[in-house]
Amino acid sequence: MSVGVSEHKVPLTEELLIESIAEAAEAAGVEVYLVGGFVRDRLLGRPGKDIDLLAVGDDGTDVLAAVARRFHWQPPQRFERFGTGQVRGSGFVVEVVRARAESYDAASRKPDVRPGTLEEDIWRRDFTVNALCQTLDGRVLDITGRGLDDLRRGLLRTPLDPEQTFGEDPLRMFRAARFAAQLGFGTAPGLTAAMTRMASRSEILSAERVAEELRRLLVAEHPRDGLDLLRDGGLLAVWFPELEAMVGVEQGGFHIYDVFDHTAHTVADVPADVVTRLAALLHDVGKPPTHVIDEHGKHTFYDHPSIGAAISKALLTRLRFSNDVIAAVVLLVRHHLRPIQYLPGEWSDTAVRRLVRAVGDQRDRLLDLARGDTRASSFPDTDNIEELDARMRHLDAGGALSQMRKPLDGDEIVRLAGGRRPGPWVGRVGRALEEAVLEGAIPPDDAVAARDWLARRPELLEG
Repeated sequence: MSVGVSEHKVPLTEELLIESIAEAAEAAGVEVYLVGGFVRDRLLGRPGKDIDLLAVGDDGTDVLAAVARRFHWQPPQRFERFGTGQVRGSGFVVEVVRARAESYDAASRKPDVRPGTLEEDIWRRDFTVNALCQTLDGRVLDITGRGLDDLRRGLLRTPLDPEQTFGEDPLRMFRAARFAAQLGFGTAPGLTAAMTRMASRSEILSAERVAEELRRLLVAEHPRDGLDLLRDGGLLAVWFPELEAMVGVEQGGFHIYDVFDHTAHTVADVPADVVTRLAALLHDVGKPPTHVIDEHGKHTFYDHPSIGAAISKALLTRLRFSNDVIAAVVLLVRHHLRPIQYLPGEWSDTAVRRLVRAVGDQRDRLLDLARGDTRASSFPDTDNIEELDARMRHLDAGGALSQMRKPLDGDEIVRLAGGRRPGPWVGRVGRALEEAVLEGAIPPDDAVAARDWLARRPELLEG
């Protein structure tokens, strides 16, 4: 009986896990290969712990079960909808799918599936670099004959005619953009043109699937490459017309790119978390509808932050992003210009406190967005933003201001007014108290100081 690695407290390595999979496959008499992104990344020297297996003539469940027993993992899970099985443990995820052949109906992206050979399964895959497979002893199989060369050259190419590949599953076009962003790969001749011809086919996709590809593209290492391919492949026009509208809109001033290219550079410059990069993607989405060239030839975009906030909310809602993500991105888009407009000698402490209060726990993201926005232009530096950052931290030591609660609740305000009947006046008094905090007259979260401040202003309570 095999002894589990965990009993010896020895860290599980990729090599030992694959060796165990090979032993389990041999014992079960099942033909199993390493496939997909795991093989691609392995050959590129990119470490990964998601291991994809292909089983020929079998669903691979017995192989997974043996691996799970050896390492004391939970038994395999089956996902019948996708025809896959999975086990996980020690940071690894091992997934197996049965080799299959597919045929598609033109009105759907759901294929008619039947068991297939290794070759049939490989030829139906999205790109040659993802169609490489390995035997469990490490021998590489390049069944399409193009995968290894395309991997060396950094090219995305479909195994079959690209229009057929994209027509069968139009999500593959979004995957092309995502892989361009993750790997920095270019496209083989004819692939981008095929995307433009097939872009309308993507209308059958669900918003959730498109949003997930967009998320993964944005947080990748080369997001500009992915965004450029969405533009050049016609997918912006189909799914993100608000972003397509930015292409070719000139800006002037310190700007050296049109609105779309400036946006792509901003996305690449900010930290790679979903909220910050979504905000970078959408921060200037209000510019096209507000673009005016005045009598002096100056490009103006008056009120584009608030217009952009409304557009961002509608777009992200359409893509089914969570309410929390939408709220954060909309806030960042609405306020993205304020740190850039900061002038050290002209902003009072009250103005800085107002900004702290307005952006709350999104302050660091807002400043990162402002830095990226500035660096995506020819503006000389971000010194003012750095000073604003320091000043905000000083005025909000401990987070008392950005996380500020109302100095006094409504019940206490009514009590201090001697039992006056509640009404709109209570809200007005509450807002006056918050203004006093922002002006520095009352320390944040100091109820005693708030009561004293009100006591000196009886007219607020008397009406």
